[in-house]
Amino acid sequence: MLAIVIVVVLVALLACANGANDNSKGVATLVGFGAATPRIALLWATLTTALGAGLSFWLAGGLIAAFKAKLFVPGTPLDVHFFIAVLVAAVAWIAMATFTGMPVSTTHAIVGGLLGAGLVAFGHNQILWAFLATSVAVPLVLSPVVSLVLVYGLAWPVGALSRRVSGRCVCVVDCPCGNGQPVAALATTQTVVVTGTTKECEQASPAVMVNGSTAATAVHWASSGLVGLARGWNDAPKIAALSIVALTAANVGNPAAVGFLIVTLAMAVGGYLAGRKVLDTLAKKLTPLPLAESLTASLTTAVLVSAASWAGMPVSTTHVSTGAIVGAGLRNNPAAVKWGKVTEIVLSWLVTLPVAALIAAGVMWALRLRG
Repeated sequence: MLAIVIVVVLVALLACANGANDNSKGVATLVGFGAATPRIALLWATLTTALGAGLSFWLAGGLIAAFKAKLFVPGTPLDVHFFIAVLVAAVAWIAMATFTGMPVSTTHAIVGGLLGAGLVAFGHNQILWAFLATSVAVPLVLSPVVSLVLVYGLAWPVGALSRRVSGRCVCVVDCPCGNGQPVAALATTQTVVVTGTTKECEQASPAVMVNGSTAATAVHWASSGLVGLARGWNDAPKIAALSIVALTAANVGNPAAVGFLIVTLAMAVGGYLAGRKVLDTLAKKLTPLPLAESLTASLTTAVLVSAASWAGMPVSTTHVSTGAIVGAGLRNNPAAVKWGKVTEIVLSWLVTLPVAALIAAGVMWALRLRG
């Protein structure tokens, strides 16, 4: 029973560390552009991530399966000690990375833990290497490249569109229109909808006015919220899957619901209270983020992570969002990208899986020796 309690506590700690490292990745462009303060951005990320994590309870069966059984030959006995080793490895690495402000992949850390513990417990013959390569490794490797290329290509038309509408507005005025003659008007029985320049709309004394910059900012907030929702949807099942076996063994009623609740709450708390260091890295230490580039990076991250979650592919929000931000920097001004920091981040990605595997293997070996 004690071992089961340890597993549940470790799951909560991993979810907390995951929130601290990952929640900020959807709102980094908001802070980088200057549309939000770090604290408000983290609150927005926390709320949207919690919503996504809650929704994943009903929508993420494929992601749960990917981290529950499919890495190993069917019938492989995954006991409580195995999950303790996996969780200790993932918690240790994610917590250390968060403390240093490095945005790393929880997915990579979990996969590394599974491999390290699995090699010690069962040997290499019990691991389904083909599934690991096609369903886990390929999406993780390709996601930052795809997001970088997409942002680099899409930032130009997004920028052209934002410049085109930046001085335009749409407003609602009471009839009659007054002295400001609208560029285009659609009369109704009580009001007039006016389109024109911002100055023309202001002269009409509007009851409601939306200009191009306001609309772009609203889209930016919405897309960053979608990133948080998609991230919670993609990450919560990976972590919750590690607790379901333990909760089932403890005869807890509806173990899946309890596991998701624990993960959702811990992820939200960790993201809000400890997400500032990684947020600063992505928002301020990689590249300047003008409106067009930051908006494109946010939209691209939201679409890619949402699509992966829907398809049941365990991609890394870290890889997608960081690749998108670097792509935005390349489009804006390659010389302004801080390549030293980018190199540090990429190196942290490369060592995540093997370091987590080594930690998990060591813990698994120690637990087997103990008995």
